[in-house]
Amino acid sequence: MTQPTLATRFQTCLRRVFLIAPLMALTLAAWPAAAQDDEDPRWYHDNYDQKTLLVYGVPHSDYTIMMFACAPGEKAVEIYLQDENSGARPGEKLPIRLQAGGQHIQFSATGLENQDSGGADFQADLPLNDTLRHVLSASGDLAVTIKGHTERYPLAGIAQPAATLLAACDAAKPSGKSGAAQ
Repeated sequence: MTQPTLATRFQTCLRRVFLIAPLMALTLAAWPAAAQDDEDPRWYHDNYDQKTLLVYGVPHSDYTIMMFACAPGEKAVEIYLQDENSGARPGEKLPIRLQAGGQHIQFSATGLENQDSGGADFQADLPLNDTLRHVLSASGDLAVTIKGHTERYPLAGIAQPAATLLAACDAAKPSGKSGAAQ
């Protein structure tokens, strides 16, 4: 049996390095992207103050762009929108349009000051009707128009969190405390 020469051992090590290096480069290149994905806004559901929320934002953070909320048995859905790009000012009452899946919802809301972003926030109650259900289950983009400026939000990933919101809205109202005086 012959012993490998120093040159042979060196060549074997060098081959291993050349085989491993591309894998390490791919891993390192993907690592920051995976961390960045955690910071990208997306649709998710949450619960707060006995309400179920459908949120477009970054989970586990304060970054919320849009939110729909309702309590069990409610026939209205509260909407919250953060607007930084339309030029709307706090105190300004404006028409707002949501459009997705070939249908639209139009409502008016007064801008509220957002001290963090410098923009305006809008809050309103929308009827829980077939149009809202359709918009929240559509594919493509949700177009939100405020003061003539339209922002588009991808609806990819909305199906499950929207179904959770709608199921909560459709649930029966919790019954009152028993034993109340009549």
